[in-house]
Amino acid sequence: MTEVGAAAVWIALAACAYAAVVLALGLRADRTQWIESGLNVAMAPFFLLIVAVAALLNALLTNDFSLAYVARNSSSETPLLYKISGIWGGQAGSLLFWSFLMSAFVSLAIARHRKTEPRLTPWACLSLVLVLSFFLFLNAWLESPFRRLALPPANGRGLNPLLEDPGMIIHPPILYLGYTGVVVPFSFAMAALMTRRLDAEWLAATRRWSLFAWGALGIGIILGGWWAYRTLGWGGYWGWDPVENAALVPWLTGTAYIHSAIVQERRGQFVAWNMALVVLTFSTAMIGTFLTRSGLIASVHTFAQSEIGAYFLAFLGVQLLVSFGLIALRWDDLRTRDELDSLASREGAFLFNNVLFLGLALAVLVGTVFPMISEAARGVKIFVGPPYFNAITGPVGVVLLLLMGVAVALPWRRASPAALRALRWPIGLGLIVGVAAAVVLRAPGVVAALTVIGFAFAATLAEYRRGAARSAPGQRISTGLVRLFATQRRRYGGYLVHLSILVMTVGMIGSQIYVVEREVSVRPGESFSIGPYSIRYVGLERGEAPNASATWGVLRVDDGGRGFDLRPLRLFYPSWQQPVSRPAIRSTFGDDVYAILAAFEADQRAAFRVWVNPLVRWVWVGGVLFFVGVLVAAWPSRRSRHVSARTQWAIETLRDLEADHGDGRLTAADYRHAAPALQRAVLDALDRGRPADPLEPATDATRREAEAPEREPSVGERTR
Repeated sequence: MTEVGAAAVWIALAACAYAAVVLALGLRADRTQWIESGLNVAMAPFFLLIVAVAALLNALLTNDFSLAYVARNSSSETPLLYKISGIWGGQAGSLLFWSFLMSAFVSLAIARHRKTEPRLTPWACLSLVLVLSFFLFLNAWLESPFRRLALPPANGRGLNPLLEDPGMIIHPPILYLGYTGVVVPFSFAMAALMTRRLDAEWLAATRRWSLFAWGALGIGIILGGWWAYRTLGWGGYWGWDPVENAALVPWLTGTAYIHSAIVQERRGQFVAWNMALVVLTFSTAMIGTFLTRSGLIASVHTFAQSEIGAYFLAFLGVQLLVSFGLIALRWDDLRTRDELDSLASREGAFLFNNVLFLGLALAVLVGTVFPMISEAARGVKIFVGPPYFNAITGPVGVVLLLLMGVAVALPWRRASPAALRALRWPIGLGLIVGVAAAVVLRAPGVVAALTVIGFAFAATLAEYRRGAARSAPGQRISTGLVRLFATQRRRYGGYLVHLSILVMTVGMIGSQIYVVEREVSVRPGESFSIGPYSIRYVGLERGEAPNASATWGVLRVDDGGRGFDLRPLRLFYPSWQQPVSRPAIRSTFGDDVYAILAAFEADQRAAFRVWVNPLVRWVWVGGVLFFVGVLVAAWPSRRSRHVSARTQWAIETLRDLEADHGDGRLTAADYRHAAPALQRAVLDALDRGRPADPLEPATDATRREAEAPEREPSVGERTR
């Protein structure tokens, strides 16, 4: 099986090389057969890498310690689930899993778009297989998980103790989905540049790919914070670690791109912005991968130093040179004639949004790589800590939250007096929240943040109310909401994501600013207090855990009512000669009591660190809401299974225009606004031969429709 797995990786690399050469030659000579051959062969690596991943999984499950990778990342005592997660527990295995996910995206993109987007898909596939070839080269030549040991050990070392946690099973795969998923929008953007098809066609084709990759990155970041909070024992969930930042930066640029793409779809503007943003999102994802795998930065998340760093740096240089070289070459085509009618419009809000997100991403990236820069320039590593990041993200975050509320209420083109009047109630609620916060908290930064959160929350809920009333006039608001989510999922799913960010921000403010921490050394029977809690140390208990010896400290907590026990755990792993603390957490919607057993002595004297973290649970509640919002926004409607991306885009354009209109009726100007989308939908329908022949005999259904009384046509009927 291991020989088969290793061979499958090499054959997959050869298939990618063949597909790249044949596609390039076929596109140059306009040979349809060659292009079709390249597209077909480009799907083969997915099936080959299924074999390779299955071979590695078999080696992990059967304890084949003749493989160096299995000996380093598994053992006979490792539980089954952690043996499976050992696939991505080390450098070589995670690269193989990464290549497997990317090959799946390549196959899905070809199957989905080769017929609906025949002009773009071959060029996009060329970019896809070139990127996949690089990762397969790393796997086959430098970091193969199928390398054998001359003298296999009797037992393996097992996973790093910090990785033996349920978070290891779900966090890395979802984060990898986000990292690898951005390759599809990037490749279609490259295809648009190479073919000069720079309208919104490539945006429409990759809209859900972009939402999926961006959502997976966001969910992966949230799950990473949840894992760190439950496992690392430092009382927090986000410490501006370099690898955390490496995932955050492409998420920030991706957020700007998701919003900016809407402007090009609706107004035909921000074309250059979108090209630059999609390239930056892919590039920063690759930079994050480089930082994680090169060993150049110190982090609990990074892999050991590896020789792939130089190859990754060369790949990054070529990718950036080609990508921005194409943008420069097509710059005249990317410039749009239409200019902003007014900064007081939705387009203006999105423009400010782009600038702020890019600035924030740049600041985080500079702070992350600064130790490497300082070491190269001066020979001394100067680490950038949380104070730098907090000083930047705090003010910028408040302005972004303000824009979140303003953009929801502003119309396209320019704000009318009616639109500005609609902001009165959200502004009023925000001021009420701000005054209450000023009385209670007396912290200017927190008061400003809570004021803006109250405003944005009220503006978003008001938009839901207006949309529900417009969708189902005279009926219950719940009926209108159901119809909204059935017909305008992307718009109102996006507003759910907005609400999730607001909820998470409240949790972050409470847990980051108002946290209380105490470190004590106590004997059994002694008590101490922290915040509103009185805690008595009962004693130690001992036992066994998989691959480790375990010691519990028993703490009895009095909260003024019913008490509860906390049992922080200290594990010792003999194979690693490493102690690991596992926190005990009692969580409510008000606060978390969080305790770790830091050390203990033979006479049962023990050292504890205890935190009271207000509102942490709201961070995880916001994370769940984020997942639901992304799912709603990306979920395909029934119609999109039967029509192309361009036609669906035209339908949703009209629906959004109706939603933006006060009375729901479209004017001639609105139709001119939607003309590019409608024109492409008509051309697409003609290409597909969908329009019915006017000379065809009428069916019963068409006869009944013709004889029906006149009524106001639906959006879908107007689009058709």
